[in-house]
Amino acid sequence: MNLVFINLNRNNDGFVLSSVAENKNIFLTRITAMIHKHIARHTKKYARHFTKYLYERDTVLATFTVFVFLILLGLIPINFYVLNPMKIALKDFDFNDIAYAKLGKGNDSLDRRIVIVNTGHLDRAELGFVIEKVNSFNPKVIGLDIYFNEEKDPEKDSILREAFRKTKNLVAVSVVVPGEHDFTINKNYFDNVMNKRGYANLVGEDIGTIRYYSPFEMVHNQKYPQITSAIVKEFDSSAYHHLEKRHKEVEMINYTRRSHQYQVIESENLLADNIEGSVMKDKIVLLGYINNDENDVEDKKFTPMNSKFAGKKLPDMNGIIVQANIISMVLDGNYIKKTPAWVAWLVAILIGWLHMSLFIRYYLESHIWFHLVAKLAQVFSAIFFAYLGILIFDKFRIKLDMKYTLYVIVLAVDVIYFYEAFVGWLHRKFKYQTIFGHHHAPAEHTEAGHH
Repeated sequence: MNLVFINLNRNNDGFVLSSVAENKNIFLTRITAMIHKHIARHTKKYARHFTKYLYERDTVLATFTVFVFLILLGLIPINFYVLNPMKIALKDFDFNDIAYAKLGKGNDSLDRRIVIVNTGHLDRAELGFVIEKVNSFNPKVIGLDIYFNEEKDPEKDSILREAFRKTKNLVAVSVVVPGEHDFTINKNYFDNVMNKRGYANLVGEDIGTIRYYSPFEMVHNQKYPQITSAIVKEFDSSAYHHLEKRHKEVEMINYTRRSHQYQVIESENLLADNIEGSVMKDKIVLLGYINNDENDVEDKKFTPMNSKFAGKKLPDMNGIIVQANIISMVLDGNYIKKTPAWVAWLVAILIGWLHMSLFIRYYLESHIWFHLVAKLAQVFSAIFFAYLGILIFDKFRIKLDMKYTLYVIVLAVDVIYFYEAFVGWLHRKFKYQTIFGHHHAPAEHTEAGHH
């Protein structure tokens, strides 16, 4: 059935038939206005579910009680052996790991500024030959991620020592040890022939996933660089100064590449003259151990790029690849911006307050639906806000910690029961005025009726 829109307008010449197209536009405008009005009315109706009790004193105090519980739970020491695995697993979990493990966050391109030489299990003499060979290709800087803590074979040690002495652009690794008031440096056996050094320590490597590193530490009142910072200083001074000016005690590592996204050369191919010299010229060459066998965990770390973002069992990335990712991040200025803790708490307070208002509304007015609505709200809110945090991290390199928000939403329902019992006692004892008061009134009237 076709509708024809006719509009008759009177003028000096009589009636004029308006165009059908013009009247269609008027009709569509009116329909659109009606739809907008309908949506606005229903939006306002559903918004009242959240806001009806938003400014009630009990809503504010119940929300405050949630945070009191949250802080108290955080203060309770969990030292029971049976709970340790759970405690460690929760501590090591971060929703943003999903951005790496499942959303494919990263860079598909090869970082051609960095070449990695796999040293495997070379002895010290062979390592010396590798360093001399690499140096002959004129790289801009060589980073060595191997620590030597003692003397071994004197003849082989002397070959390696001579290679260190000749290689002026070598940055060697050291280890810093936290002391009572300051850090100290563990002496490297070849320190006397190493001109440039940086510590290899990474934040959290002893307990779980490596997400942060410290670019600098104070050692004997002097700023001492992490090895990646020392390497960047030799390769790109402007990137190094930018890192310094950030004045960050720790930086969050923006992982962008796995081992196959760096050019990796096997040391035996290098020693057999199977490598073009131009591959390393004016580049950063990192020397360290790599093994792509997932069951070989030697010198491997847990990282957010682990395919299992929860319940990680095997470390996924060699230490030299972690260092390469840090260097790529600093050279590109591709830092992750971490929001201050107060922002995370403010978001948790606002969202927790809205949810508390919603829960109280159903608790008081539609109690039969309270548990269903509360559980659905908890599930959907947890999924939505976790996804929102992951999306912000993935798209804008901003880490907004949403875990406090999720904790508050989960605790809110149970806190309502506690809060109701508490204010009910205050009401009976001190006539405290509360919106929960009428829940106790029927019981009092019933008791009076029995008398």
